[in-house]
Amino acid sequence: MKNLINLMLSLLITYSSLGQIKGKIVDDKQQAASFANVLILNTKDSSLVKGDAADVDGKFEFSGLKPQAYLLQISAVGFQKSFQVINLESGKTQDIGIIQLKAETQTLGEVQVTARKQLIERDGDKMIMNVEASPTAAGLNGLELMEKVPGVTVDRNTETIKLKGKDGVLIMIDDRKTYLTDEQLANFLKTLKSEDIEKIEIIANPSARFDASGSSGIINIKTKKGKNFGTNYTLDLNAGYSHYKGVGGLPKNGQGITINSRREKYVIFGNINRQYAAWYNSEDQVQNFLSETGAVLEKRVITGLAKGNFENWSAKIGFDYDLSKKTSIGFSGQWANTLSPMNRSYNQQSVSEAIRQSLQMDRSREATFDNYTFNTHLKQKIDTSGTELTVDFDVILNAKSWDDRFVTTTTQNDANPSVANNQILFPVHGNTFVLKADFIKKLTTKTKLETGLKASYAKNTNDFSDNFRDNGALVSSFFKFNQLISAAYVMINTELTKNLSVQAGLRAEQTNNQGLDKEGNQLTKQDYLNLFPTLTLNQKVSKDYAISLGYSRRINRPNDDVFNTFKRFFSPQSYVAGNPTILPSLNNTVSLTNTIKDKYSFSLNYVSVNQFSTEVFDVDTILIPGRRVIRESMENVNGKIGWWSVDASVPFNPTKWWSINLNYWGGINVYNYKRESTVVDISQLYHGAYMQHTFTLNKTLSGEISGWYSSGETWGFQTSKPQGGLDFGLKKMLWDKKATVKFLVQDPFNFNSFRNNVETTTLTGVGTYRWDNRRFRISLTYNFGNTNVKQALQSNDGGNGGGGGGPSKN
Repeated sequence: MKNLINLMLSLLITYSSLGQIKGKIVDDKQQAASFANVLILNTKDSSLVKGDAADVDGKFEFSGLKPQAYLLQISAVGFQKSFQVINLESGKTQDIGIIQLKAETQTLGEVQVTARKQLIERDGDKMIMNVEASPTAAGLNGLELMEKVPGVTVDRNTETIKLKGKDGVLIMIDDRKTYLTDEQLANFLKTLKSEDIEKIEIIANPSARFDASGSSGIINIKTKKGKNFGTNYTLDLNAGYSHYKGVGGLPKNGQGITINSRREKYVIFGNINRQYAAWYNSEDQVQNFLSETGAVLEKRVITGLAKGNFENWSAKIGFDYDLSKKTSIGFSGQWANTLSPMNRSYNQQSVSEAIRQSLQMDRSREATFDNYTFNTHLKQKIDTSGTELTVDFDVILNAKSWDDRFVTTTTQNDANPSVANNQILFPVHGNTFVLKADFIKKLTTKTKLETGLKASYAKNTNDFSDNFRDNGALVSSFFKFNQLISAAYVMINTELTKNLSVQAGLRAEQTNNQGLDKEGNQLTKQDYLNLFPTLTLNQKVSKDYAISLGYSRRINRPNDDVFNTFKRFFSPQSYVAGNPTILPSLNNTVSLTNTIKDKYSFSLNYVSVNQFSTEVFDVDTILIPGRRVIRESMENVNGKIGWWSVDASVPFNPTKWWSINLNYWGGINVYNYKRESTVVDISQLYHGAYMQHTFTLNKTLSGEISGWYSSGETWGFQTSKPQGGLDFGLKKMLWDKKATVKFLVQDPFNFNSFRNNVETTTLTGVGTYRWDNRRFRISLTYNFGNTNVKQALQSNDGGNGGGGGGPSKN
């Protein structure tokens, strides 16, 4: 008891001796310097004791300070830093009074040059593309914009996104996972406009706070957030056109308005957008079916042409509110709808020893896609040293409806043609619920602890029916897939020395999923636990040179469609079947990154893959007697799968008015695996590059020429051929820079197409696929309302900036 009393007296004496520092900051015009940065530093070594931002009135207050001498540092954009030594006495409150900041002495022109963003920036192993810096991003939707990001390609045949030629990319919007299938994601990205996107981050070696999914890396799309006080509006208008021989004209247009209103304690934001585009795609394929000896049993020549349009409507609304200086809450809701009618013609000529067959299919589709996303979040600052808790709850609702009608005419050995009429109805519904919490604690001035929990539950139903298919291939299936992923992580960031820091983390994810039929019978079931360690060492070798060594382990889970055991026809001579036993792929990545002058970046990477899963092709001669039908599915392939790669980012300025960004990636794929009698044993070189030239013609006019190239590479049992593109753009600022007009000519030489070949012991094929890539666009962005109000100086990406949501990323 005596010891307890002594301890309580000691704590009481210590607490009574703690002091307080407060004051108010104004600018050079005696106006409150809202959200200026205020730091309390040790006078001996300038190490951080406490830090915070002033409130909207420029006031600040720090409590719980030991009696000693402190260095007070105050900084704000456009003003010189202010320093002041404060001798805090025991138990006293030191009121500094009013501190007036002095404006920077640089001229306006100098400030403008310094503040102009580069198209490509580097932040450690994160590459950032600033969308506003590109005139050739005018009027593009989110999916089209992906093709302008260095190292990113879009497979237009399936509309899947790849990073440096590899599948398994995790797409995030404002630090949040989308929980969408490839098809749903493609349609959702089409509802986004480039004018609403601030930047795109490519995270090659994510830390433990991120989801472990995305074996090839993470693409994080950051939308714009209102930062000005008052109410302001942004109006977006765009129009485009393309024309192709045999297809005709394809018009495009879009309209949108964004509203942000920021006050002292809250911000309200919202937008509504409409996008319309007519499109086409075509295919030319040659397929050979082989015997066991390699002889050609049947040859097929396929041509296809699809024309359609999509009309997207999307809206977003939300608010963030500061309950107190330390507590903020918020909510956001988003809706997106796509109508996508299509007509497609498909012709197949087949020749074998027994038959000569002509197949003509005419297909019409009515399709709708809906997405609803809701988020509510809480951010609680626990103390002034940086301790904080964030909690997020997300609800994502998705729906798709297909109504496909087919007329298939078959002529065999010049006999009378037969006609089959059938219809595919394919409604899909998905619900996802996500709860997560993140906690950050600064243990010492040099060590920070981060930890968090997350649970996501997804329920998807697929009801596929194909009516009146000939030859007994009638399909009717109902597949329900449930998946629960529970995760926890811990991460330590610490400075070992002045120039050496380490980040170590461990993430655990427990996966439980099951597939059910319409009666509730279990078709598939999996339960597994994976650990995902991460480690990064950062060494500052000199003032202009830094080196980083990192390791991470990531996972690529198959989506629910891969588990669907029912056969589904999407063309007359091929079908898709699921694999209930497929396992996720696991990637182990080691990277070494060199950064020079925080500008030039060079990295060497090695990736090894376990439980590699890929698309496989078989020839089915049983399902429809007398016909060879291609069966597509996903399987795990055992063997050695990995690749070495190098990346380089080199920006430079030949003149003051001409800047160049060059990004290169390349490496060697090392594959040695076997499926049945098909063997893949190669060491294959691949490479790609992206180059952007920006020309500052005057203060309000700039131009851009950008282009990319990818050599193609083998992935599974397919090999893609080289592809690339070239774009030209102009950007003109008008009306005292309140308006921006952009002109874009996209791929005028029609370089971009996708070519591939497939090789197995029973099937070989080559294909060429083209789409609407040669286009002209013009866009106008106009800002009005209270555009001259003071800007909030605090930086809070993903937080209380009008975009809704806290900064957590797990």
